[in-house]
Amino acid sequence: MAIRTLLLTAVAIFTASASLAADLTEIRVYPADVSLTTKRDRQSIVVQALYSDGLTQDVTAQAEWKFVQEGLIRRDGNMFYPVADGQTELAVSFSGKTVNVPCKIEQATADRPISFKLDVMPVFMKAGCNTGSCHGAARGKDGFRLSLFGFDPDGDHFRITREQPGRRIDLAVPSASLMVTKSVGDVPHTGGKRFDSNSELNATLLEWIAAGTPVDPAEQAKCVGIDLYPPQAVLDGKDVTQQMTVVARYSDGTTRDVTKLAAFFTNNDTAAGISDSGLVTAGERGEAYIFARFDVYTVGSQFLTLPKGLQYEQRPFQPVNYIDELVAAKLQKLRLHPSELCSDEEFLRRVYIDLVGLLPTSDDYRAFMADTDPEKRTKKIDELLGRKEFTELWVSKWAEWLMMRSDNNRVSEKGIVLYYQWLVDQIANNRPTNEMVQELLSATGGTFSNPSTNFYETERDQLKVAENVA
Repeated sequence: MAIRTLLLTAVAIFTASASLAADLTEIRVYPADVSLTTKRDRQSIVVQALYSDGLTQDVTAQAEWKFVQEGLIRRDGNMFYPVADGQTELAVSFSGKTVNVPCKIEQATADRPISFKLDVMPVFMKAGCNTGSCHGAARGKDGFRLSLFGFDPDGDHFRITREQPGRRIDLAVPSASLMVTKSVGDVPHTGGKRFDSNSELNATLLEWIAAGTPVDPAEQAKCVGIDLYPPQAVLDGKDVTQQMTVVARYSDGTTRDVTKLAAFFTNNDTAAGISDSGLVTAGERGEAYIFARFDVYTVGSQFLTLPKGLQYEQRPFQPVNYIDELVAAKLQKLRLHPSELCSDEEFLRRVYIDLVGLLPTSDDYRAFMADTDPEKRTKKIDELLGRKEFTELWVSKWAEWLMMRSDNNRVSEKGIVLYYQWLVDQIANNRPTNEMVQELLSATGGTFSNPSTNFYETERDQLKVAENVA
């Protein structure tokens, strides 16, 4: 009897789970088309399934692949390589859904010459050599400087090959070049080992040095942007993965898979982390943006991580203003329900502290609680916005952000007083923040006649001013 009950329970649970399962609505293939030029080219493809409940799934490994015309492209997993010139279509199928991907192959047997800008500069990006904390710093590191994120490739080529001839590059024995031996950890390096000696990155450096460290031709195509795929994902549970692919676009109209050369990072490792190869792994519930950097471009994709098997039913919500609409949209993405409306007591305390920095008096409390007007909260907000304490509180906050303080060596007391009064006028007259900031940043003239120019007096270090503005 117990076994029969257990079996019936198991069947019931399975049936309930099946009824709750979301339907597959579509599959998306990234990139939407494949263009391969020369035998050095390659393209990785990812397949993403989208379900009716908003969840996504990386189904690249489960997808079926079929070319309309065989023999033009060779497939190795989700990586595609040119074999012969021509055009064809790749049919990608999963669970009854099919997407056709146009494919174009040109110069399949030709070998593109090694390029400093196309091949070597990305090595420095991937290895982190030209970041602000390494050789990309304004003064370089340990006597060697690269342009930050590679914005000046011609200057980098000169510094590598001509600044100290014979030291960084060994044309006779490429593997003995200081740039190579430090990168692979054969000799001491402040930045430590950057990549393995048998890696593609090291092979690229060796090939370029063996070719004589050639300078790129003037007509060399330049990167004009990158695309990161998929642009969005909603992952169902911890440890679920999603492979990314990065495509660079060039000035001559060509594209190139740079997934293995891009630098990846996340703004929230707790919600979603990413490996050097571009594999995203879901963590705890939350939102993260995954970024890819290549050349001088950085792009991001939004990732949401939800608890495994989360059942969510949207509740009715009545927004009061457009901010509520934006908050509600984000909560829906995260499968979270809005908090219940706070009590009148909670509202009164919060609005007083937020707007005027004070607690309500007993008279304020009694009057508000006795008021039966359904619009009393809106009216109370308007009332507090018109009080002088609101101006005083927010002037104080802005004064701290703008670092308003007298300094006999830089800013006179009179200048700060005028600067402070200018700020009071801005807040009291309800001037839009964007206009106020615009006046600060574009201010010119004397600090007495035009007090907003004191913004540049309180801090004269250009780098710190840039940080403050950012």
